[in-house]
Amino acid sequence: MPQLFTTCEMADLLGSEEWRVRRLFESGALPEPDRLAGIRVLSQTMIPEIMDALRARNWLPVSEVFHG
Repeated sequence: MPQLFTTCEMADLLGSEEWRVRRLFESGALPEPDRLAGIRVLSQTMIPEIMDALRARNWLPVSEVFHG
C-alpha cells in the first residue's frame, strides 16, 4: 500500500466521494496537510482520523471497517 495519497485516492480507498474528503480540510475539521505542486498529500497514518471525521458527518457508515 502506498504511503501517500491524494484526496481522490483517499476517497476511493475509503469508499467515499472526493469532495467529502476535501471538505474536511476546507472546513477546518482536519488540519490542512502538506501540499505538493498544489495537491494535498495525505499520509497513510491519517486514515483513522479521516474515517472518524467522515463518520462524524455521517458521510461514512459507522460499521465501515478499513482493511488496508
